[in-house]
Parts: sequence; C-alpha cells; structure tokens
Amino acid sequence: MIEQIKNDVHKVLETAIQIAVNINELKIDKIPKIIFSPTKAPEHGDIASPIALSLAKSAGIGPRQVAEIIIDKIDLEKQPLINQIDVAGPGFINIFIDNNWMASSLKEIHLRGDKFGYTEHGQDKKILVEFVSANPTGPLNIVSGRAAAVGSTIVNLLNMAGYQATSEFYINDAGGQVLRLGASLDVRYRQQFGYSNLEIPEDGYHGQYLVELSEELKQEVGNKYLDLSENDRIRIFCDLAVERLLSDQKKSLERFGVEFDVWSSEKDIRESGAPEQIIQSFKDQNLLYESEGATWFKMTDFGDDKDTVVVKSDGEYTYFVPDAAYHQNKFNRGFHTLIDLLGPDHQGHISHLECLLRALGYDQSRLECLIIQQVSLIDSTGQKVEMSKRKGQLITLDNLLDRLGESVDEHFAVDVARYFFLNRSNNSHLDFDFDLALKRANDNPVFYLQYAYARSCSIFREMTQRGLGAYEFQKADLSLLNSIDEQQMIRKMAEFPQLVIASADNRQPHRLVNYLQDLANQFHTFYNKSRVLNVGQIDLSYARLALVSCLQIVLRNGLKILGLSTPERM
Repeated sequence: MIEQIKNDVHKVLETAIQIAVNINELKIDKIPKIIFSPTKAPEHGDIASPIALSLAKSAGIGPRQVAEIIIDKIDLEKQPLINQIDVAGPGFINIFIDNNWMASSLKEIHLRGDKFGYTEHGQDKKILVEFVSANPTGPLNIVSGRAAAVGSTIVNLLNMAGYQATSEFYINDAGGQVLRLGASLDVRYRQQFGYSNLEIPEDGYHGQYLVELSEELKQEVGNKYLDLSENDRIRIFCDLAVERLLSDQKKSLERFGVEFDVWSSEKDIRESGAPEQIIQSFKDQNLLYESEGATWFKMTDFGDDKDTVVVKSDGEYTYFVPDAAYHQNKFNRGFHTLIDLLGPDHQGHISHLECLLRALGYDQSRLECLIIQQVSLIDSTGQKVEMSKRKGQLITLDNLLDRLGESVDEHFAVDVARYFFLNRSNNSHLDFDFDLALKRANDNPVFYLQYAYARSCSIFREMTQRGLGAYEFQKADLSLLNSIDEQQMIRKMAEFPQLVIASADNRQPHRLVNYLQDLANQFHTFYNKSRVLNVGQIDLSYARLALVSCLQIVLRNGLKILGLSTPERM
C-alpha cells in the first residue's frame, strides 16, 4: 500500500516538474530519480521528498524556490490522494496523504490475513541458503545457534517476499577434522578399559561429550573394538562419532525450531568423483602447477595476491576442492543464487572460493557469503565466557536453552534465544546479555514485543466479558480512527510488506526485529492513552477493535517469520 502511494505521488511530482520545465520556470536537462523518506513526525506529513535539493544546482536557483515552483504546478483538487503539500527546511517537499488510504490499508490487512506481507517481488527465483553446517565434531555452540536463527529467518523472509528459498545443512563428514575426531574417541574408548597413559592427539577434541560417548560405547558393545588395529578402530570411530554427534545436532536444531529442507554430505561429494573432475578441469585450463610436492591453483590469475594449494603433498585435497565441487553441485540443482552463512574465521576463504567458481565458469555475483560474527556470552559480572570446542570449553546451544528454560520456562526459552540472536546486524559482534535474557519482564525486549500481542488478545476477551456484542470488521467505521496514535499505527502496519522485501533483499533480519519493536511500542502507547472498549462510544470501540485486529495480523505474521511464538496470555 505505501509503495503504491509513493508510485502515485512520484507521478504527480514528475508531472509537475515537467510542466515547470516546459514553461521554462525550471531549466534542467533531465529529471533525476525522485526518492521519498518517512517524515520525522506526523505534523510534517506522511512522506517527504528531497527532489528540490537534487534539482537546485542544475536549475541555478535555491532548493526552496525549486520546491515552491513544483508545488505551484500541482492542482490538489485534481489529486484526491494528496490532502496537503508543504515546503519544509532547506527545501523538502512534505506530502500529507488523504486519510482514506488508511482505511484502505486496514481493509487490505484484514482481507489478506495470514498472507499479509507476502508479495510476488521475488518472482519465484530459486535461492539456496546454506547455514550452520557445523563440523559434526561436537555439540552445537551458541555461535551456531545465532547462525541457525539468522539463516532460518532469512529463508522465511525470502519466501514471504516471493522467492523460492531452500534451506540446507552441509555435513563436513570427511577430511582431517573427522580423522582427528575418530582418533580422539579412540583414546577415550580405550581409557574406559584402563589404558591410562594415552593422550588426545594434537589438534584433537577434548570435550566431555567424547568421554560420555565412550561410556555409552562401553555399555553398548563392551570391549568389542579393543583387539582391532588402530586404523580399523579410528575408521569405525570416525563414522560412529559423526553419526552420534550429528544426531545430537539435529535434535538441538529441532528443539530450537529449525528444520532443514536438505542435508548434504561432504563425504558424498568426495565419493561422487566431482573433486577429480574439477582438478581435471583446472588442468585442462592450465591453472595448476607443482611446487614443493604439492599441487597449486593459480589464484593470481584471478586477481588474488597469492596462489593456493589444492592437493597436498600426501595426495589429500585441501578444503577448497570439495567445497568448489559442492557449490558446483548447488548450481547444477538449478539455483539462481547461493547464500552461504559463514563464521568470521572463513573470511579469507570467500575470495578463494569465488576464484575457483570463476574458473569453473560461474558468475561469482551469484554467490553471496554472509559473515555471522561471534557471540560472547556475558555473565552476571559483565565478563565474557571463554569458549573453545577443541579444548572442551564451550557453552552449547542446549546449555543456553536449559538455563533460559529454568528462568523463563522452556516454552519461552527458544523465543528469548532467537530474539537475542536476531536483534543485531549479522556482521556485528553480539554480546549476549545473559542477565537481561533471564528476566521475565518488560525489561526483556522479547517479552515487551510478545506482550503487545498478548495484550491485543486480552482486549477481545474483555470485549466478550463486557457484553459489547458481536464485533465485525466490515461494520466498523474506520473514519473514526483519526488520532495521531491511531494513524501512526496504521502507517506503520502499511509498511510491513515493503519492510519484508527490504529485509529479504538485504539479508537483514534485524530490520524486521526493529520494525516489530517499534510497532509494539506504538501499540503500548496507544493502549495507555486511549480506551479501546467504551460502552458509551460503541462505534469508536468497534473501530478501535478493527485497528487492534489488524495489529494482531501484522505482529503474528512478523513473529512467525522470526520463528517466535505468539502467546495469547502472559
């Protein structure tokens, strides 16, 4: 609705400028793009345009004079959409939209219901979003939790904006880290039978979870594996550890409300022969050379500052080769755009992957790599809790949800965690304030937001208790909603579809969080100042009930995108 209004006003301003040019009042070569912005306060209108400031230099006159010339060419009697138009400040054109559009906005929200916010903007373009993809070498930590919240919300936003978005988890079930995992479990398993002089291998995994897994193995199979050779034991423990730990990761994600459409395996990619085909392709293009016993790829041919090893001296591929094969597989499945959510330690990997894909003939602009920055858990003393998976010092996602559940109930634990993970820009470091997260009060921003929805539900329960009669949206006189607070809420709700598009296209879930928080704040302000239910003003009560019912729709749709619940009582 807001976007259509801007389009219509754009035509009005463009026509006025053209008239001024035709009669030689404005001497410009061409009309630049006319942009709009929200006004800072309702008394400044509904939307504003700085077009006069853009034209002033080429026109050779002051921006306020340009704005006055443009306004003079608009006949408001022939523009029912515009109620008033003024010049403000250095030359901004402030436009007041006729209030009839607000009633139309509420009717559209009511009519579309759960579909309000969905558009065909994305034109069904297929997008693959890969996120979390944690190595199956231990439990999911809170950094993976942030990636899960951000990735799943981006998928929801894209689908709401009319794209075909698919979520995918890439299982790194091959390579050196899996061998180190198997060797680490082998040590823990043998320690269960009295082998005390054993040490976890260098760069192995020290976490308590491997001790617990070895205890489970002893209970399940006894000393079955002790007589096997070390290589056989490690091979078995690699597969077994990956299977058990991946199963645990899936359970954690399910608890967190995140499900993936596709689970892909690095092991399958390697066994498909795709890495060998990629190496052959690079050979055919003369992009490889031998040095120091290893095979190098000519990254410098693609603008990188140095070449990189793709096959080590022992014949093992570096991570780049199977990863390039995996992304080739993604493109072969018909996706137009690939979005990878990566940790900050992958920053240097991005440019290398882009070079490899260019060498394979792909447009690197079709790959988007978003960095999900680290999460620091801040304890009650204000100190950061140190975390390391390898050293066994980590706060798992399940640990976090358990702690939250003890204070705010399990039902809300996921809501609190997801909100805190989402309320900052993806590429900003996140300090997770544990003390604030544990509060079940309006100080906690997620409860402040959810309470707006619960409060709206309580209004309808109270309506029934007061015996106001059956409320019907179609019979409400929406013209009675003329207070500043009511009109601010309507304007804000009308922005929702465009906000979804902007959040989706910019891959920024925090914009939706901020929007919903602003809307909740507007509603709480309205509720505290206005009586929604007043038996002495039945018509106004029904109009305000219509407003609240539309608020419910927007909050419900927005919270669903974020993966948050909509409690009817709090």
